[in-house]
Amino acid sequence: MGVLGKLARKNSLGNVKTFNMLGIQQITQETNQKSKINNLETTKKVLNGFLAVAKQKLLSGESINFKGYFTLKRLTTKPTGSKNCAKHEKSLNEFKQANKGKGIAIFAKSAKFKGLVQETRNCKDCQSKKQQLIKSTKPTNRISLKVSKEF
Repeated sequence: MGVLGKLARKNSLGNVKTFNMLGIQQITQETNQKSKINNLETTKKVLNGFLAVAKQKLLSGESINFKGYFTLKRLTTKPTGSKNCAKHEKSLNEFKQANKGKGIAIFAKSAKFKGLVQETRNCKDCQSKKQQLIKSTKPTNRISLKVSKEF
């Protein structure tokens, strides 16, 4: 009877209730009682297969969404570095320094800034740099659990 962890949830009164999560053996027994399978071994095989697929999907970086219940997602590292080539990075920094402290309205109305952004979108070097940044992100050993609103 291994305890996997604890789950805390607020009830309708705002009180926090803590539930102990059950081990695979208890989950198998309770699922077998609630389902119409009536075979403990078959239920255990189905649950183990489900957990194996869930583990495989999380290891590959995919998220698992159980609508009405929760979402599991494997976290990734944030990419570090510039997403533009050296030429465009320099010109963007020069524009930012020239308009420092003037607010976001300067950036939104500036034809020069819009032109710089458009150039970076069309630049092959900037595109390859962005692809390198995307490839450099690595999944971590942390998993995010988000409970749905209906839960």
